[in-house]
Amino acid sequence: MELSQVKSRLNRLVYYDTGQIDLNGCSIKDFILTACILRKNKKGAYYYEAEIKETNGGKGLLIVPLEKVLNINEV
Repeated sequence: MELSQVKSRLNRLVYYDTGQIDLNGCSIKDFILTACILRKNKKGAYYYEAEIKETNGGKGLLIVPLEKVLNINEV
């Protein structure tokens, strides 16, 4: 996901490849995008992360690289 898309996708459905394959052989799950976080590493470079939460009513929350979050047209 591009940074320019974040504002329009907040509190909406996005997709993330968790790496855990389900019974159908798919590892991409749907999540709700709740935040975009700007961080600075030890070398002084800035990078973005996305905060995504589960859609199945669970309280699970993941912090993942923003570029690994997918829109519906990227799945």
